[in-house]
Amino acid sequence: MMKMDKADPNKAVTWIDQAALTATQYVGLRISEIRYRRLFEAALDGVLLMDPASRKITDANPFMKTLLGYSHAELVGKELYEIGLLKDQEASRSMFSELQKNGHVRYENLPLANRDGSTHEVEVVANVYDENGSPVIQCNIRDISMRKLREAHNKLLVAEVNHRARNLLAVVQVIAQQTSKHGDHATFVDRLTERIGGLAACQDLLVENEWRGVQLVDLIKSQLEHFKDLFGTRLQFDGPPASLNAIAAQAIGMALHELGTNAGKYGALSDDHGRTDISWHVTTTGELFSMAWIEKNGPVVVPPTHRGFGQKVIEDMMEAAVDGTTKITYAPGGFSWQLTAASVDVLEPSP
Repeated sequence: MMKMDKADPNKAVTWIDQAALTATQYVGLRISEIRYRRLFEAALDGVLLMDPASRKITDANPFMKTLLGYSHAELVGKELYEIGLLKDQEASRSMFSELQKNGHVRYENLPLANRDGSTHEVEVVANVYDENGSPVIQCNIRDISMRKLREAHNKLLVAEVNHRARNLLAVVQVIAQQTSKHGDHATFVDRLTERIGGLAACQDLLVENEWRGVQLVDLIKSQLEHFKDLFGTRLQFDGPPASLNAIAAQAIGMALHELGTNAGKYGALSDDHGRTDISWHVTTTGELFSMAWIEKNGPVVVPPTHRGFGQKVIEDMMEAAVDGTTKITYAPGGFSWQLTAASVDVLEPSP
């Protein structure tokens, strides 16, 4: 039906139009409510709705059950301290007093005990909203336990990187000081560059493996890269898979660099006939690790007349790094070097 407006005959308003408008508003409200409910139930944070007057929970989303181990029915009607979120009733009163005063409150790093005894660290944000003229409190609870663990882990990593950087700089300083004692300026620069290059190659392997160990065969190849054409022929590797810890990798890497340099200049790799065998072994019980560098068929070995930095690296520094023992033999038929240490001081622990 159509009803004419007497004041303005051209203005036609029908009760049907009004009813249609009301129906549209109703549908809109229902859609909005469904969307809100969907978000409420799918949220990966805990959400509680609370009555400001009684301080009791009136609704809880499904994630709260995951977080606390309580069912919806067990949560409704409880105060926050009764579900382990606040310390006691006094803390609950204090929170609601602040909400009444400021309309919002935020807590960080609150301990929250699950029903099964496990604990979480949570962040709580509560706000007061108006719903049809009545106040309601929405309390969002976020589990930040993993975030805190990551932050602690990152802090530990930064400290570890800082510690290792200082150690690495100390090693470079020793290398520079010891290298400068022998030869002219040009020789010093060449030897220092080579040694730091070997150290850098070892660091690259450690970084690639997140400082959790380096495969010995990879370390050997990185330190003897300039002899790669001889791999498998005049330069042989033999041993089981062995993952070295960071300290052992750095020390063995430096030793391999010195051994390779000496072999290329004076030993079995300095001519076209000699060969070098690198082998390693772990005892059946897993208690001892041993490694050997044995040169054969090269030039006649002449023992050194003085003890240089290279020898300090393959003996003193090696032994100190892994609490092991080394043995060097200058036999006429070929130079050899052997290392023996407890496996626990050389190998990365199994995960």
